[in-house]
Amino acid sequence: MPQLQQIDTFLSQVVWLVLAFAVLFVVLRTIALPKIQATLEARRDRIEGDLDRAQTLRQEAEQVLAEYDAAMAEGRDRAQSVIRDAVEDGKAQAATAQAALAARLADDIAGAEARIAAARDEAVGNIREVAVDVVQAAAQRLIGGRIARKSAADAVDAVADR
Repeated sequence: MPQLQQIDTFLSQVVWLVLAFAVLFVVLRTIALPKIQATLEARRDRIEGDLDRAQTLRQEAEQVLAEYDAAMAEGRDRAQSVIRDAVEDGKAQAATAQAALAARLADDIAGAEARIAAARDEAVGNIREVAVDVVQAAAQRLIGGRIARKSAADAVDAVADR
């Protein structure tokens, strides 16, 4: 290295080195360092402000979520109440309709039983008349003569009473 071979300029090189470092130190300390420090403080303040705002927004979001959950629970309760009322109304209407249907069916059954009894009585009466006619016709074929209707009716009644 040539610097080390020139010993007579060594001392001046060291002086200029120290002088350059001193000037650089003064410039950095008075100009650059305050700007860097101000930038760092502004950044720190902005980060702290953002964190504070994020915390505030988080608390607001939690409050909104709690209100939403409360509204959902209230809505769910109201819906269940409406459903329960609708089911009870439906049951009451079904019971009323069923009672009306049962009464109408009972009336229909009573009317049908009365018609069946009347038809049975009429059929039994017709059977007796037909049986009397059959007895008269059979007697006429068997004996070749006609028998009185009263005698045929007595014979049918005697057989029917058994």
